[in-house]
Amino acid sequence: MRVLALLLTTGLLVTACGEAPKPAANARVTLKLDLPDDGGSVREDRVMVQGTVSPADAAVRIGGEDAEVDGGEFSKEVALEPGGNVIDVTATSPGRRPATDAVRVERDMRVDVPDVVGQELDQAKTAIGKVGLRTVEDDRGSWLDRVIPGTDHVCSTSPDAGTPVEKGTTVTLVIQREC
Repeated sequence: MRVLALLLTTGLLVTACGEAPKPAANARVTLKLDLPDDGGSVREDRVMVQGTVSPADAAVRIGGEDAEVDGGEFSKEVALEPGGNVIDVTATSPGRRPATDAVRVERDMRVDVPDVVGQELDQAKTAIGKVGLRTVEDDRGSWLDRVIPGTDHVCSTSPDAGTPVEKGTTVTLVIQREC
């Protein structure tokens, strides 16, 4: 009788009248994702996945690879493919049911139009080319600017500086000797 009472109070066996003993349901590992925001968008080729897990010694796998767990906090940097990415996270601990979650992250492949206003034309074209964009010139100078030697400067761009665009987009450089 004492053994049965001990087993019932510890939760090791659950029985009903006339049924065979069954093991009690194991507690589930608790998993909480903090970073990145689900459904978020980044331009980098990697993202840091962070969160907490309980028990603190649970093992965590992110994207199929082991993550570092310290005091119940975990983190791992994950490589991203262009476009949509789904990163699976699994936490396990002996004697507990595993926990799983996933985070969706969009890798935005656009680039920002560089700020080249005020630069000499050649410098501006080089800076824009370095980020994978093309240029076309809109010369607003007078006929004297074409006859008298001098250096053209960028007075404005279209699209404006800081605008996110797809690589290969053509940026119009409005140029004159003096803006």
